[in-house]
Amino acid sequence: MNEFSNDNKYGFKLTEDEEWFVVHDSAVTNTNPGSMVYVTIDTTPICPNMTDREFRVMAKRLLGWAVTLVERRIADLNRYDSATKARMTYWFNRSDDGTRQYLMAGFSRHLAALKSLTPASLVRSDPKLDRMLGCVPNLINVDQEAAHVCGPNTERRLVGIALKFCNVLRDQNMYGDSRLSTLIHEVTHFADTFASGDPRYGIDPKAAEWARNNPEQALRNADTLTGYVIYGEPLFAV
Repeated sequence: MNEFSNDNKYGFKLTEDEEWFVVHDSAVTNTNPGSMVYVTIDTTPICPNMTDREFRVMAKRLLGWAVTLVERRIADLNRYDSATKARMTYWFNRSDDGTRQYLMAGFSRHLAALKSLTPASLVRSDPKLDRMLGCVPNLINVDQEAAHVCGPNTERRLVGIALKFCNVLRDQNMYGDSRLSTLIHEVTHFADTFASGDPRYGIDPKAAEWARNNPEQALRNADTLTGYVIYGEPLFAV
């Protein structure tokens, strides 16, 4: 029996652990008039310091961790105990029920968006792709960027990965920026999650102090929302 028979009718294996690319789903030869498909495939890795297969394994792990952390915060908000109120106050200088409801609704949408992502949703950063998705590329301080999304494009939900994500950040960091925090941060930008902005970058004690002094901005600031989710959480076992 063909071991690939369950993947598609042509017998090509299409699991995320294989280096296959779907370029056409209705023809595999040029025997039919007009069926020839010409494609250009850019084989440049997403991260230069790892293969795309290694990247996908890492991405799957990070996305799973992100889901776990957001589910943890939603459970906290449902419980609404003294520890939850203390965490809310630390990051937003408020713990009233209106803020709880806002965070509950936002992170419920955020969780749904996270669960819709796959390793294939993380792609190499490309200004042409940004334009195609309907966004203006960020051409300022690109060396400092770890990743970005086109917030209004909630249909495709692609996350553009930049070199800082690959070469500078580590997978996890209890008290600072990481690849994991970057993914949580980027999903807050989507128009149907928090539609967050970036008035203040960074996850650290000074970031929390800024947030407490600017609670209205903090509730829409990507890194404050991310800090609320991730800061001080024990590292996941690898």
